[in-house]
Amino acid sequence: MEQQGEIKNPEFLEAMKKVREDNSEANMLEVLTHAVKAKFILPVDGDVNDKLRFHAVSGKDGKIYQVVYSDTMSFNMAFINKKQNGMVAGFMDLADMVLAENSKINGFVINPGTTELLFGEDMVKTIIEQLEKEGVNVKRAAEIAKEEAPKPASVKVGDPQRMPDGLGNAVIDFGAKHDEVFRVFVQLLQRDGNDKLEWLFIVDHAGKTDEMFKALGESVGPFLDGLNMVMIDMGDDLAEKVTEGKVPVYVK
Repeated sequence: MEQQGEIKNPEFLEAMKKVREDNSEANMLEVLTHAVKAKFILPVDGDVNDKLRFHAVSGKDGKIYQVVYSDTMSFNMAFINKKQNGMVAGFMDLADMVLAENSKINGFVINPGTTELLFGEDMVKTIIEQLEKEGVNVKRAAEIAKEEAPKPASVKVGDPQRMPDGLGNAVIDFGAKHDEVFRVFVQLLQRDGNDKLEWLFIVDHAGKTDEMFKALGESVGPFLDGLNMVMIDMGDDLAEKVTEGKVPVYVK
């Protein structure tokens, strides 16, 4: 279950996953279509009373790319041990930064180091031209980025000392019923400034993420002891870091 103010972008994340599996023209166009409609989070240092400093990385080509995160979870996981401010931006806000006269930014990279997707200057121009031909109103994307960004909290993840009665069996039954599920890890997540814990399920699977997560939620929902649950793909964000050295509750 998501907290109020979270950025999730499920359609964009699903499209990114498809592109990693099959970099076809159709799948890439789907990514671009959802990217234009999505909100992103930019890590920033400073505040409104100070000069904001954005994060950037240097690519192998020597060019500079603005760092961007696809959703609240990927942002929090990237800064899991550090408090980090963030700002919300739409695709056209990012495009304006890249295409502005005398800009030192050559593009932007989404989720660097994990589910990384890079948009260079030439690609940004092509996207805008192509999507306008497809009838997409790219200017509309700028309107969704005028709100104040949520303040993504840093998070801590650890092993539960005990599992509620029935939860482990529910996870095992879920995995056994779905051939596409290979492993399921169960951890506890705590956001900075919030005493309430949440269940974190990391699922290593094939198939459609939305359908898999819906089925998992239905399977384990009655056994969560009233806590919210967060689900992420094994290949997304920093799931590998969270599960390093951990034993899955279910493994095929």
